[in-house]
Amino acid sequence: MAFIHGFMIAASVVVGAAAPQQPAAPAGKEVCAGCHDTVVAQFDRSAHAAVVLKEGGTQVAGCEACHGNGAKHAEAGGGAGTIRSFKNLSSADEAQACLTCHRTGHAMEWAGGPHQMAGVSCLDCHTIHQSRTVIGKLTGVEGMAVSHATAPAARGSLSKPQVELCLGCHQQIRTKIMQQSRHPIREGRMTCSSCHDSHGAGIKGVKTTQRINDLCLSCHAQHQGPFVFEHAPVEESCMTCHDPHGAMANNMLKQNEPFLCLQCHEMHFHAARAGQTTPYLSPSAGLIANKGGATGFMQGYNTRCTNCHVKVHGSDLPSQGVTGKGKAFSR
Repeated sequence: MAFIHGFMIAASVVVGAAAPQQPAAPAGKEVCAGCHDTVVAQFDRSAHAAVVLKEGGTQVAGCEACHGNGAKHAEAGGGAGTIRSFKNLSSADEAQACLTCHRTGHAMEWAGGPHQMAGVSCLDCHTIHQSRTVIGKLTGVEGMAVSHATAPAARGSLSKPQVELCLGCHQQIRTKIMQQSRHPIREGRMTCSSCHDSHGAGIKGVKTTQRINDLCLSCHAQHQGPFVFEHAPVEESCMTCHDPHGAMANNMLKQNEPFLCLQCHEMHFHAARAGQTTPYLSPSAGLIANKGGATGFMQGYNTRCTNCHVKVHGSDLPSQGVTGKGKAFSR
């Protein structure tokens, strides 16, 4: 007891108090290999084999960089409760473990992205322990050229070639890229990541922060404006008329002409006009025999609107004719 200014203070002294327990030293890759020799052999040839992290004042490398300190796990002779086992983690916890390192670049947009919202985990697409050695001939998807000749991909440790991996879930897209008109994905000249960022948070993971058109025009620059005469749906979105994954109509149009154009435009006045059934005299061409007869105009104007309106993406030259007021995209 001690008395200070009339107050009695009780003093207690802890004798022999235990010092803060220091974390056990990392077990090391060699200890892991005692039980997991096959996995360690593959991991040594993987992209993550060189990862070195700091845990407190200790450097942690190899298996323990992701699975945590393996000393207790080794002493206990195994057991999932003594180490971080990704088989028992939720997709959110798996992602959090990966985002410990992969928190910069495109992966920073993973949270809130379409894959994260759908419950997809990192390990649904990536295989961390696989080696970089050739595993034999890789088969394509319905005759598609594979995106790489070794396993895994040059970047990303993907569990399969990229297109095959994506189509494993997106079956409806598989059907579209088998259509007559499509992007050259099956030939290996493009992949899904040419337009999509699987880790992104944009609309369907499309790789643009602006309009869809900006992504399309990065390749199709010939349709880049601004034009004096602009086509409203073209300015709004290329996907108003085109299906980028593929279609049966030419140029990846969602429908054949003229049905696509008639979604917005009324039937052309020439298309309902009855043609001459007998030869007639043209001031410039002389006597003309109208072989089409009464339906000649209908046959000519109900085939493809772009037979005449060739500049549907926009034009700088006024079109001939009065009714179009120069905006008919004919030249």
